[in-house]
Amino acid sequence: MNRRTFLVGSAATLAAGRTATALAQDENPGAPAPAGEDGPAPVFCHSVASGDPLPTAVIIWTRVTPSPDAAPGSGLGEPTDVRWEVLADDDSNTIVASGDLRTSPEQDHTVKVDVKGLQPDTRYRYRFHALGQTSREGRTRTAPAPGAPNDHARIAVCCCANYEAGFFRGYREMADREDIDYVLHLGDYTYEYPTGGYPGPFQETVRTVAPPNRTTTLTDYRIRQGHYHLDPDLADMRASKPLISVWDDHEFADNNWRDGATGNTIQPGDDYQAMKAQAMQAYQEWMPIRELPLQRTVRWGSLMDIIIPDLRSFRDKQLQMGTWDPKQSMLGGEQFTWFSNELRNSEATWRVIGNEVMFAPMTIPLTMDPNIQAWLTDKLGLPPQGIPYNTDQWDGYQAERQRILDQLAEDGKGNTVFLTGDIHSSWANSLLARGSSGDTVATEFVSPSICAASPFDTIAKKRELAEPVRQAIRAAERTLCQADYWVKWVDLEHHGYLLVDFTRDRALAEWRHVDNAQSPDTPFYTNFAFQTFPGRPGVYYL
Repeated sequence: MNRRTFLVGSAATLAAGRTATALAQDENPGAPAPAGEDGPAPVFCHSVASGDPLPTAVIIWTRVTPSPDAAPGSGLGEPTDVRWEVLADDDSNTIVASGDLRTSPEQDHTVKVDVKGLQPDTRYRYRFHALGQTSREGRTRTAPAPGAPNDHARIAVCCCANYEAGFFRGYREMADREDIDYVLHLGDYTYEYPTGGYPGPFQETVRTVAPPNRTTTLTDYRIRQGHYHLDPDLADMRASKPLISVWDDHEFADNNWRDGATGNTIQPGDDYQAMKAQAMQAYQEWMPIRELPLQRTVRWGSLMDIIIPDLRSFRDKQLQMGTWDPKQSMLGGEQFTWFSNELRNSEATWRVIGNEVMFAPMTIPLTMDPNIQAWLTDKLGLPPQGIPYNTDQWDGYQAERQRILDQLAEDGKGNTVFLTGDIHSSWANSLLARGSSGDTVATEFVSPSICAASPFDTIAKKRELAEPVRQAIRAAERTLCQADYWVKWVDLEHHGYLLVDFTRDRALAEWRHVDNAQSPDTPFYTNFAFQTFPGRPGVYYL
C-alpha cells in the first residue's frame, strides 16, 4: 500500500471509528499492517503545520490520536501530554525552543503553540513527541524584521478545495517547491456539502468525504477537518510551508453573511449562529492561526504588508440581482476603519490585500455614456457600476468598494495588489478609479480553485459535452474581456493555484494550472503570466 492510499484511507477509518489496520487490510489484503490495533496507535497521523509568521514568532500545530477510538469529533481519548521542539534548520539539530503542554478531547486533541523568541527572517524545523512517538518534522520560517530591506518574496495563493471533486494537486506542487516563502489560503478550505452534494466535472465524485452528511455540528466540522487533513498532498503542504489563512463561506454555509446565509446549503430550521460558532471553533482548533477574529496584517519587512480582512463575519445580507443600496457594507463599520487605516499607514513597497471575493466589477454595463449612466442611477435606482451577475462578491457592495477606490486614487501610491479567491477561475484585472471607468489605481490577480467546480465543470455535465462546452467557455472568456475591458485575461476552466513573485521593481503573477484535477498525477504548467509595477498599477504583459 502506498502512502497516498494509506493516508486517504485513514480519513475514512478514523471518521468511522475503525482502525487503520482494518482499513489497510480491506484495501490491500496481505499488506503489512500499519500502526493500529497490532501496534502503537498512529499518534501523529494528521501531520504537522505552521502559520501566521511574525518576525520573532510562529504558530506550530499538530493533532494527537492517543487511541484508535480517539477520532476527530469523537470526544474520546485520554488527555495527553505533548512535548514540542523547534530546531535550527541546519545539520546541528540544535533545539532553539521547546516546551510541554497537555491536550484533550476538549480541543479535539489538537495542539497549537505560539513559539516566541525566534530570529527574524529565519528558517526552522519543528516536531512533537507524545506517547513514545515522534511526529514528522515540519519546516517553517519567520517574517523579516519590521522595515528590514528585504528584496524578494514568493507567495503561493490558493482557495476552494472540494475533496469530492478532485485531488489536491495544487497543494502537492506547493509542498514540492523550495522557492515558496509561504502559502496564502483565501478560504473554502473545506466544504459543507454531504457526500455527492457537490460533484466535480461531468457530475463525478472522485472520492468520498466524511462525515457523509452536511456539516452542521461541532462533531461534523471536526470530522470534516480531520478527514481533509489526512490527505497526503495537503499534509505535505502544511508541513513544508507556513500558512496564512482566512475563511470564506463554505467553511460554514454557502453565501453566508453576518446573521445567516443565502446560498444552497442552508435549510429551514438551521440555527445559523450555533452552526457558525461551532464551525469557527473547529477552524480555530485545526488551523495554525493565533486567534479570532481573523482580520490582521502580516508585515514582510519593508517589501510588503499583507492586509487580510474578514469578508464574511461582518457583511450585510446580499441583495437581489439588479438592486443596490449605498449603505450596504461588506466589511462592517469598525473593520472598514481598520482596513482604511492599514492602507493609509503602510509604508511598504507593496500593499497586498488577501481578498476572499472578487473586487473588480463583473457587471452588465448600463451604458457607455457617463451622463446617461448618472441619470439611470439617480432616477431609476440602478447600480452605478452596472448590474452585477453575483451580489455575493464586491459587486453587491458597490458604494463601499467605491470608498476604497477613492482612497486608493487619492493616496496615489499605485502599489496595491488584491490577491483574490472564491470564483473558481483565473483573472487578471486592472482596478479603475470609478469601478468601471477612470484611471487605473490598483491591480487584482485571482487564483483558480484547487479542485472545486469551475464554470466549465458546472456546465459540462457529461464527458461527451467536454469539447463543445470548452469552445463555448473560450467564447465567454473573450466576451467578458470585451464587455468589461478592465478584465485583461480570464480562464474559466482550469484548476491549480497562483504564484506571485514580489520584488522592489515588480510583482509577477503566474497561473499554475492542471488539465485534469480528477487525476492524482496530472502535471502542472504555467498557463499565463502578467506583471504589475509599484507606481504603475494595472495588468501588463511580460
